[in-house]
Amino acid sequence: MAGIKVLRKLGMAIDRRYLKKVGASAVPGSVHGVLLVCYHPYQGKEEIILDGTTITPGDMVGELHLSNIRITEIAAEPGNRSLEWRLMEMLKEEFKRLAQACGNGSIPENIKGFYGVNVLVAGARRMGFTLIPIPKGWNRWWLGFWESMLRLIYYSFKTSKKAKLQKTMDPYEVWISRTQLMQRYGGQ
Repeated sequence: MAGIKVLRKLGMAIDRRYLKKVGASAVPGSVHGVLLVCYHPYQGKEEIILDGTTITPGDMVGELHLSNIRITEIAAEPGNRSLEWRLMEMLKEEFKRLAQACGNGSIPENIKGFYGVNVLVAGARRMGFTLIPIPKGWNRWWLGFWESMLRLIYYSFKTSKKAKLQKTMDPYEVWISRTQLMQRYGGQ
């Protein structure tokens, strides 16, 4: 487990540096501090079509990140439910806050949608996200490897079962339009 400690320190340093670089901050009004968001023009090469909302290159979007440090803190708290179950409940609350922020003007109206990269597709689908597979190649391999490493680094300290990197998981872009977010999570 000493190797995990070294990986955790390295992972935390990379994670902090990346989040600082992109300017990610907690969702306005966040209670748990689990969900982070940063805003930028969409840089993909293709249009994304969600529920009638079309996102084209150059449109403003919100990029979602999980606060891995906060999740580690939550995992260390005693609880009678699994970490995964508690996180799902917290993320639903965070998405409600994000929808409220869209509705009250805390998030600029030109933000057309929100996205992130995730390997936990079942949870993302249940939360109302559209899943878009990342094409095979270097970027897909790297994102899958990094997401799998984050799971190993941040979520393995309580069980040795999770402390094994057997196979990297396939990453997906997960998208939800501003309209879908507000309808599903009541931000209107």
